[in-house]
Amino acid sequence: MMCTKQNDRSCVVSSVEGCGRSLRLCLRSRVSEKQKKACDRSARIDRELGEQGRQEMNVVKILLLGTPESGKSTLVKQMKIIYSRGFTKEELTSFKSAVLDNLLTSMKFVLHGMGVLRINLASRKNKAHAHSILSCVCCVGEDQELLPFVACALCSLWGDQGVRAAAARGHEYQLNDSALYFFENMGRIISPNYIPTEADVLRVRVRTNGIIQTQFSHNNSIYRMYDVGSQRSERKKWFSYFDDVRAVLFVVALSGYDLTLPEHPFMNCLQESLELFATVCSNTHFLKASLILLLNKTDLFCEKILHSGRHLRLYHSNFKGPDFDVNAAARHVAALFVARCTTSGKLVYPHYTNATDTVTVRDVFSAVMNTISRQNLEAVSLL
Repeated sequence: MMCTKQNDRSCVVSSVEGCGRSLRLCLRSRVSEKQKKACDRSARIDRELGEQGRQEMNVVKILLLGTPESGKSTLVKQMKIIYSRGFTKEELTSFKSAVLDNLLTSMKFVLHGMGVLRINLASRKNKAHAHSILSCVCCVGEDQELLPFVACALCSLWGDQGVRAAAARGHEYQLNDSALYFFENMGRIISPNYIPTEADVLRVRVRTNGIIQTQFSHNNSIYRMYDVGSQRSERKKWFSYFDDVRAVLFVVALSGYDLTLPEHPFMNCLQESLELFATVCSNTHFLKASLILLLNKTDLFCEKILHSGRHLRLYHSNFKGPDFDVNAAARHVAALFVARCTTSGKLVYPHYTNATDTVTVRDVFSAVMNTISRQNLEAVSLL
């Protein structure tokens, strides 16, 4: 129908109104589409967070505690070997510089120990080698290979009967536990293109700073283990961050019964461990957690009790058992820790282990995980 001049204005108005309605419908449609997408995205995020939350609830969190040199980091490495297919070649290679540095540091320690024990070098030519080792700050070049003069000096010194005599008496000046292992494997370690083995990695000493986390599966359960720094200055950071752990694994170096703390020469290492353990037992953050005691370094403990003459009674006068009796000595140390825990009213489950022995650690952790699972089931049944 054609518009006349009289109704031109009404036609224009009608047309404009029609366009307005179309525009509003179009905008409403676009807004609704955006809102729908936003709602879908929000729902997807909620589902993902819910799923992550459910998965997190099923994770068994374990806190690994202990004093320095107790062997905690070695146990963490064992979890990777036993439950996570071990170390890749690249991961093994990453420990190379640490192993070489441990070898150098151990030889320096022996040379200083020779002065303490008043043992001389058997060969005069080794004086120059000893000086080069003591003055060496870094033993690897830019290619991360051992410097030739360091390799030569180490070999010559380890062949010296004076050095070997001092190394054999390392317990008298607190030579680190892995020194003899690295010395005995020196030929392989200083060879060109050396790649550390898993046994090397288990024994290399690298100080733990902060928190190291490792996760693994066992019997359809997911475990997450936290290894925290052992230094006194770091201990106050431990507790408040881990009030939701299912278990606390407290690691003790049995062989430390005759040692003192480097930073506190008059503080016995075992006594320091006992005091820390008592703090853990009474801490309110761990009321619901299973408490498991791992008495570590049984091999070194046995060697000292049987062959060093450093009898337990000489360092802990309350031990009344016979000398040279490894079992009696070990039971006494375990009883000291159990007594600290009993005072707080908490149960503790002790186990003896050797962190560098994969078979032993596998057996012990199988028992540990059974304990954790049983405690969790009992807790659930009480709810």
